[in-house]
Amino acid sequence: MKIKMIIVTMAALAVAGIATAEGDKGASASAVKDQLKVKDQLQTCTPALEKDQTRLKECLPEEVKEAVKDMTQAREKYQEQLKDKQKELAACVDEEREVLRAQLRDQIKDQTRDRVQLRERLQEMREALPTHSEVMEQAKEQVQERTRRGGE
Repeated sequence: MKIKMIIVTMAALAVAGIATAEGDKGASASAVKDQLKVKDQLQTCTPALEKDQTRLKECLPEEVKEAVKDMTQAREKYQEQLKDKQKELAACVDEEREVLRAQLRDQIKDQTRDRVQLRERLQEMREALPTHSEVMEQAKEQVQERTRRGGE
């Protein structure tokens, strides 16, 4: 496969070089830009791009044409896989969102339950603690008791 790719690249460069040599000198810069544009579009190009290059294909040997055909099939297969993965990702994202939503609902329910338990526990603790007046009353009693003991 690598050898075919190298052959295709070399043949394309050779044909582009011939086309550039046939054209005027000012057109060579635009030809280089066109080649770069084509190179960037290799993975996402459309069949229309292939139709535009028919003149180039006519000059190519059969071995190169076969390599181009193999690469075109590989590109189509890759693009199909890419579309499938994107669909899979979109579906997966929705499923993951639903799972996360369910987890968040459960966490919110747990937090609500915990808050209710904390409020109940706080109320129990408040009821268990003596009030300020009760503490003061106990302190007075303790002081009176000490004075009685001390006075005895």
